[in-house]
Amino acid sequence: MRRIIVSVVFAIIASCYLWSCEKDDICADGTPVTPSLIISMYNKDNQTEKKQGNIQYYMDVDGVVNEIGPTVTDSLVVPLRTDAEVVKWGFTLITSAAGGGTNENTDFLEFKYTHDEIYVSRACGYKSLFYLNEDTTGGLNPELTDNDPADNLWIEDVVVIRSNIEDENSAHVKIYF
Repeated sequence: MRRIIVSVVFAIIASCYLWSCEKDDICADGTPVTPSLIISMYNKDNQTEKKQGNIQYYMDVDGVVNEIGPTVTDSLVVPLRTDAEVVKWGFTLITSAAGGGTNENTDFLEFKYTHDEIYVSRACGYKSLFYLNEDTTGGLNPELTDNDPADNLWIEDVVVIRSNIEDENSAHVKIYF
C-alpha cells in the first residue's frame, strides 16, 4: 500500500513539474519580420526586360553613411527606417570608362511613408509595416533627384507597383534605366 501511495505522489509531483514548464521564447525561423522595400531594375527601352547594373547604394542617417554594395544585380533590397517617415537613398551606377577606369553617377530617391507596428508574438516582438504616401500636388513619391546635375540622371523613370510594404515576396518599385 505504501508503494502505491509513493507512486501516486511521485506521479502528481512529476505531472505538476511538467505542466509548469513554459514554452521557450524563441522566434522561429520563417516568422515574418519587418519587410524591406524591394526595387527591381528594368531596361528603359524594353520595359518588360529586367536589367542588371553595378549598383552601390547608401543611406545617410544623421551624418553617418550606411553603404551597401557595390553589387551587380537587377533587384535591390532597401530597408526603411522605423524611426522616421522620410528616407533618402543614394543609388550609384558604376560603369566602365575609356582607359580602364570607372564612371560613377549618383541619383537619389526620397521615399515618404507611414508605418504601423504589428504585434507578432512574445518571442518575436513587433514588426513594422510601411505604406508609401500617394503622390501629392507638391511632388512625386518617391522623389528623384540628382547628385550632380552635370552628369544627368541615370534613372529614367520610377514606378510604384505596390505602395503597401508588408512582405518581400515581389517588387514594390520599378526603376527604368
